[in-house]
Amino acid sequence: MTSSNFIVRCDDWLIDRVFQPIANRLPGGLSAVQLGLSFQLGSLMLNGAALLLPIVLFGVTLGGLVDTALIWFMNLAFFLGMKKTIPLIRPGMMNPLRPMMLSMRMIAIAFLIYQLFRGLDGVGIGWILSQLMTLSQLTFVMGLYFVSCQPQPPRQRMSSRTGPIIEGVWSTGGRIN
Repeated sequence: MTSSNFIVRCDDWLIDRVFQPIANRLPGGLSAVQLGLSFQLGSLMLNGAALLLPIVLFGVTLGGLVDTALIWFMNLAFFLGMKKTIPLIRPGMMNPLRPMMLSMRMIAIAFLIYQLFRGLDGVGIGWILSQLMTLSQLTFVMGLYFVSCQPQPPRQRMSSRTGPIIEGVWSTGGRIN
């Protein structure tokens, strides 16, 4: 087995064994795609807070401001692009984002592992910012996996009609009016 096959199998296992069962148990009004986009938005906000705090606390140079703004706008562009692809996901059909986002999920996991190791050491405000970035990366990965889950087929509505099962002359006690 090649390393690429191993990576694909691990990714499939994560989706099928961890995230898809959670997506299957979501309440009726919330789909896995909506939950994934909520995680993506949360990641965007956490990332913005982690990038903005050093500017507010320590002052800013023009170069630092431009660098921070470009990073955040790149994340915003990815989020808006994800929102544009949501109409591709239809219940009863294969989710096209699952194979399309494979490399993005792998890169995001690699960055999460890097961020976890980077966050182990640190002192004071640097450690807090590192933990904020780790949390941002974790919510980003979870959002990618929930967006890649297979949508549930639409639920069939049960009849809401109430009353006697047999209608007609039997409902009047057998009398014909």
